Amino acid sequence: MKTERTLYDVLEVSQLASPVVLKAAYRSLAQSLHPDKNPGSPVAGERLAEINNAYGVVSDAAKRLKYDRTLGLNTAGSERRGVVPAGQQVRSHFKAEGMVSRPFAFRSFD
Repeated sequence: MKTERTLYDVLEVSQLASPVVLKAAYRSLAQSLHPDKNPGSPVAGERLAEINNAYGVVSDAAKRLKYDRTLGLNTAGSERRGVVPAGQQVRSHFKAEGMVSRPFAFRSFD
């Protein structure tokens, strides 16, 4: 049974990828498939058009949320990416009286 490729498969990223990861994957693929690097290659041109279309959808938060819903993905992934579904409040890791560190810690580079 053959499964259909998703926009995430086209960009070669996880469905939970952050906007920063999406942008990096898009730029990397677009650079490697650019017409200047692949002169006369119709396959590279078609693939680049696919990548541009996929990035156009998943880089926009509203379009990405709508696309995720068509795939049947839960909204938990979109919340981790920073997309807030309509009608829900934003939960912040910072208190109103001042900046407080997030509930996780970073390791030092010792």
